[in-house]
Amino acid sequence: TVIVSGANGINAIVVTSRRLLVFSSRTLAWSKTDRDLHEKVLERRILPTFSLVRTDKHLYEFRGANGIWFTEALGVREKVHRLHNNDYGSVAITNERLVGFGPLLGSFSSIPLGVHERITQVDNENGVIIITTSRRTLVFGSRMSGWDEFE
Repeated sequence: TVIVSGANGINAIVVTSRRLLVFSSRTLAWSKTDRDLHEKVLERRILPTFSLVRTDKHLYEFRGANGIWFTEALGVREKVHRLHNNDYGSVAITNERLVGFGPLLGSFSSIPLGVHERITQVDNENGVIIITTSRRTLVFGSRMSGWDEFE
């Protein structure tokens, strides 16, 4: 059963009750990934060069340039509080860590948060997502190799 579909840039996505289907106009091919049986789709975003889907169990990212899926499992008690994105990447803020994805990076990159570390500010400009916490500043950008940290 089709739940939702949409398109933007080189990506088109179809979310069904059992899988995620994506079409890349770059590769001219469909790509699929199966979801867990009781996995709930909570959010989907279709950007010009990549697509992302957030469920209650995983983060899924699809890189449209070469038609590849990337999956990051969430921990048993891990919940995504916020999701920030721009044309160059995305950052999921969970109760345990920051999870970044850049289509040029080609994988997920995560940084654990300290037990008492709180997010105080998020800035998203010029292709860079800057997360300021109670003890440090973290910068995620697709042209970098993941996260840069400043105390």
